[in-house]
Parts: sequence; C-alpha cells; structure tokens
Amino acid sequence: MPSIRITEETMRMIRSAAIYEFRQTGQRQDDGTWLIAIGDEVAARLSEATRPGETVDDTIQRIIRQHRGARPN
Repeated sequence: MPSIRITEETMRMIRSAAIYEFRQTGQRQDDGTWLIAIGDEVAARLSEATRPGETVDDTIQRIIRQHRGARPN
C-alpha cells in the first residue's frame, strides 16, 4: 500500500471537505507533515491528476478547490 506525505494545510482541507464523519488514519510526523497510507487506485488517480511540477499535496489542494467551485490557482 503506497503512502503520501501532505502538509497540515492539506489535512485541514481534507477534513473540511469530508462528507461523512472524518476518520483520521494518517500519522503526524515530527516535521508537522502527515504520512497517510492510500490504496493503489487512489495512488493511480492522484498520479493521473498531477500536473508537471506539481506535488501530490498541490494536486489534492487543487482538486478540493475545484470541487468547491473556487479557482484552482
């Protein structure tokens, strides 16, 4: 199972975008980032959605902003 590292800002965005009760499964790291295990399908979809020069963290934030109807960047 792959893992991703995201910032605290992205974790807050994910929590606020959750439709159902949010169950935190990631582990907060000493540097303040979060290490989160994700499924293979999620990893593949993130890989497909990631633009050149964009991190996974950037991709997740962009997708959440788009879903909310905000400008992606």
